[in-house]
Amino acid sequence: MGQVDKEELTLISMNVILHAGNARDYVFQAVNKASNGDFDEADELMQQANDEVTTAHQAQTSTLQKEAEGIEIPYSPLFGHAQDTLMTVKTEINMMQEMIKLYKTIKG
Repeated sequence: MGQVDKEELTLISMNVILHAGNARDYVFQAVNKASNGDFDEADELMQQANDEVTTAHQAQTSTLQKEAEGIEIPYSPLFGHAQDTLMTVKTEINMMQEMIKLYKTIKG
């Protein structure tokens, strides 16, 4: 069927980590803005975080789809780390969305 080589998987992994990290940065900026009552800016930053995490998720999903199609994916601790980073950031986004709702209630 085919195979993804280590170099390609490394690039995919770094892409996931990069976009997940960007998402994390945006989400914490958003909470900071919300804590200061700047909810429009917070919402915009949360959208940017969601866009970044979507890009990271697409890179991960395309790799998993390849494996499901029978394309061999080599074991990579870096890819595992990338998936872990993405999962953690998605959880942080969910938690911070709730925190922003609380700030809106308190300061709104």
